[in-house]
Amino acid sequence: MRRLVIVAAICAAFGGAATAGSGEDAWQRLLAGAGLTRETCRFDLLDMAQYGGGGYRLAFFEAVHQDPLRVPFYGRITRQGIAASGGKVAPLVTLAAIRTGDGTRLDLLGDPLAAEARQADKPSSLLDAVREVHRVAGKSMPEALAKSIASKQASVPADVRSAAALMLRASARAWEWRKRALAGVRPADMAKLWAEVTTYPADDPEDPAEDALLASVDRKRLLVGAETLAFALDAVRERLGKRAGSERFKLDMPTPLGEIRLRGAQSDTHEAGAACLLILDTGGDDTYRSGGATAGPGHGISVTVDVSGDDRYISAPALDRTPISAVANRKALPRAPAFGCGVLGYGMVADLAGNDAYRSAANTQGACAFGAGVLADWAGDDTYDCHTAGQASALGGVGVLLDAGGADTYRCFSYSQGYGSTAGCGILADLGTGDDTYEANDAVLDFPSPQSAQHNVSMAQGAGYGRRADYTDGHSLSGGIGILMDAGGRNTFTCGVFGQGVGYWYGLGMLLTGPGADAHTGQWYVQAAAAHFAVGILDDEGGDDTYTAYMNMAQGAGHDFSVGFLTDRAGNDRHTAPNLSLGGGNANGLGFLWDRSGDDAYTVGPSITLGRASAPGGGIRERNLTLGLFLDTGGKDTYPNGAPSAKNDTLWSMPATGTTSRGAGLDVEAPQTGEPQ
Repeated sequence: MRRLVIVAAICAAFGGAATAGSGEDAWQRLLAGAGLTRETCRFDLLDMAQYGGGGYRLAFFEAVHQDPLRVPFYGRITRQGIAASGGKVAPLVTLAAIRTGDGTRLDLLGDPLAAEARQADKPSSLLDAVREVHRVAGKSMPEALAKSIASKQASVPADVRSAAALMLRASARAWEWRKRALAGVRPADMAKLWAEVTTYPADDPEDPAEDALLASVDRKRLLVGAETLAFALDAVRERLGKRAGSERFKLDMPTPLGEIRLRGAQSDTHEAGAACLLILDTGGDDTYRSGGATAGPGHGISVTVDVSGDDRYISAPALDRTPISAVANRKALPRAPAFGCGVLGYGMVADLAGNDAYRSAANTQGACAFGAGVLADWAGDDTYDCHTAGQASALGGVGVLLDAGGADTYRCFSYSQGYGSTAGCGILADLGTGDDTYEANDAVLDFPSPQSAQHNVSMAQGAGYGRRADYTDGHSLSGGIGILMDAGGRNTFTCGVFGQGVGYWYGLGMLLTGPGADAHTGQWYVQAAAAHFAVGILDDEGGDDTYTAYMNMAQGAGHDFSVGFLTDRAGNDRHTAPNLSLGGGNANGLGFLWDRSGDDAYTVGPSITLGRASAPGGGIRERNLTLGLFLDTGGKDTYPNGAPSAKNDTLWSMPATGTTSRGAGLDVEAPQTGEPQ
């Protein structure tokens, strides 16, 4: 159907031609056109406080929610911070932990594992490390096990023994941190959480078992253990990442914290059901049914390191050759944690090379519920497939999915691909420049949306989500932070409702994309949109991008004391937008769009768009701002024919309405520098 390209009654132009200058100057002029200053372009904290919202609000959220013009700066430094990880796990885990307010900087004074590394290089390192695992578990090491290790360890190459010893010693330290962190938690609460996350649906915000755990878990100590393990993963990769050995060996050792498996270049199968502390496999095309995930409330640590081979991490036989979306009984698939999931502890997977496939229903691929989940894959064209609660999904902790190279495919349905729930931060970082595909399934309706039953609730591709209970039991919980960053390539993003840089109920979502030509497609609340006291951010570094949204609230749109901010830094872009978009505000929401350079085209039907806002409503809302701001700097752009006010080198604004609704747009053909500080 041919779309109308008009914007009805979008205000009279005024002000003559705009001049070149800095981005700061352009924003000052735009704000003045809306009758605002930097200081008045924000929410009223005293009025907002009367709405409540629940505890566990995060400082990072507050920083951008209370001063929205910080968003371009925070988008840039967040991208830079993730890129500065250099493909290492520990910096990403630390960054995510700090974003929750619970993180530390273990390497501030040097290598936090220097002592463990020295111990790992001793001839008796493996035996000594297994003894240390028994010690922290409060168990004596059986003499028969000690003799078995002493007689068989020579079959394991020295570098593998050393790497395993280092990982085991780090695990012993992490176990002690976990023990302290959970000291005040009732076993019944642990069991309740475990039952909730392992049954369908995996994320049920209406009946959270986490209420008691948020108050009783020492999340700071819990994340110290997570960061310790992350540093160990990076050290093991440094030790084994370039090994060329093709030895075949097998050494399995039971411990009170889980089984240890050291395997060589043969192709192994690791069946489901075993509670493993460490799997270290040096080669072969291996199959994993489990591993790298906590197996029960009392099993606190599981790490898998696979050095090379085209490996398959498939949790159930039904998924061996079948995508989750094609499995008829997918809601009945096992939802036990798998492949980089920590529930009440730590689950981590590091795959150093190969074209790998990861497929499991939920609680997987860098997910956590009180603890940390990490999946790091450094090379190859990989496939990631889950139903929900995966691919960097976090509640009460940190979820990280790191992919450092290749052309990858990410598929999910909901609550995935950079998703943060209460007190959680999920970061999906694809640091390669391959052409990647991100799909939040919107064709098979497993999570129908209240906005449109013909589309799924995605909550994916950079989504922050909280529990809104002001209309149910009153026990609201603020949302967390979800970040998806892709460093480059020609990438494709598709989702249903809520996705691609979206926030809900004091949550913050960020989609950060690199210099390639990206295509974004979604429905409602997408592409830098937010609802109900939240923040949604999409920041694209460059490339000729397309943004397509079909239904409502998109491309820089805020609703109900929320902020939606889309920044596109370079390229000739194409925007196809619905109602409330392109710098649109509704019901005390603030919507912003800034396209910094390029010859861009905007297609939109009659709507609140291109720097417009709706009326705020009554009561307290009467004195609070509703705002839409549109800014295009640099290039010759194409605007709807039916919107004569929106054109090149022009400043336009909404007519006065007698309310606190404000809106303005500014097009500056000359290039701009800098950003609001």
